[in-house]
Formats: sequence, C-alpha cells, structure tokens
Amino acid sequence: MTCNSSSLLPKMIGHTQKNFGVARFNENVFEFDLCLWTLLKSLSSLYPKEVSEQFSLPLDTVTALASASESQLKLLSSGAIISFKLSGCEKDYIEYLEGHYDHVSLINNQDTGLSSAYWLLMGRIAHDNTDIAAQIFDVTTSLTKSVAEATDNQLRSLACDKDMPFAIRFSPELVKEILESDECHVTHLILKKHQQSLSTGGRYEL
Repeated sequence: MTCNSSSLLPKMIGHTQKNFGVARFNENVFEFDLCLWTLLKSLSSLYPKEVSEQFSLPLDTVTALASASESQLKLLSSGAIISFKLSGCEKDYIEYLEGHYDHVSLINNQDTGLSSAYWLLMGRIAHDNTDIAAQIFDVTTSLTKSVAEATDNQLRSLACDKDMPFAIRFSPELVKEILESDECHVTHLILKKHQQSLSTGGRYEL
C-alpha cells in the first residue's frame, strides 16, 4: 500500500489539532517549513559537521537528511507549526521594530529572501491572531504583536539587518525516525513531533 504524504499531512494536522490544540493546517506554513527542511538538506550535504553541531543532530541523522527525498522532507514538514524556532534574542527584534526606519527604502537583497519570507508570513498570521502566530512560530506574543503592527517594509528591513539563528523545536532523534519510517506507519511519529513542539510553543509576554 502506498500513502501520499501530501494528503496524509492535513489529516494528521486535523487529528493533532483535536488532541493537542495545534493550529489548523495552513498551506503557506507547510510550504515555508518545507523550504527550511530543503535548505537544511542542502547544508547537510555541504557542511555536515557544522549542521550536526548547530542543530544538535547526530552525524548519521545529518547523512540521512542529506540524501532525503522530497516526499521524506514533506513528512518532516508541518502545515500547523514551523519546525524551527528562533534562538536569537526576541527583545532585539522587538526593539528594532519599535525604532525608526526609512519608509521609502526598497531592499533588494536575494540573500535575505528566506528571512523576509519568515517575517512576512509571521506578520500575515499575527495580523489575524497573535496567539496562533506565537504557537506556530514558537515565539512570545510580545513579538507577534510587534510584527503584526509592522509594515512589510519594516519586516524586510528586519530580515536584512538582524541575524536569525534557528534551532529544531523537537527531539533531534525524531528526525531520523521520521525519515526512515514508512509513510503509512509514520502517524505516531508526526503526532509525537507536534506534541514535543507544542510543549514550549505559544509563549506569552516577555
């Protein structure tokens, strides 16, 4: 029997939402999370030792990630939460957004494309619900409120000027387990991933 990861994920998110209160499946969240995993796969091929150290991943997991297929990366990705969390100081981001910025500047830097996408996606979700955004991105509502009030230009400037170190939100051991699991039998691992990710997610005021 063959399972389709694209159709499997929304069903898993629905089940997780019912049991753990996770946000609903969001295609934009899923696509961005998949982009992050795809980037980490590329980095795992080029810089395995650095990836292992920065993300606390065993080298055999980094090797498995480097050779992962698109369908495997989709199983690692989520449409309800971002699998990675900011490990930088949130107050720095908040203070930046509260400061002066050039209202007419147009930033054209391809190196900040992913960073800009991160902040713009957070802004879109936070504009509707700051609590849900805090849960999805594993940040405080202090940050999501600041992001919700920021303009797109402010968020692009933030992406350009501030570093964005990331960490994986769930146990590193789960990465290899999910990669090596059959799509039809990966349900409990995906639920475990979401449960672990939500154990510290949706933080409130700093």
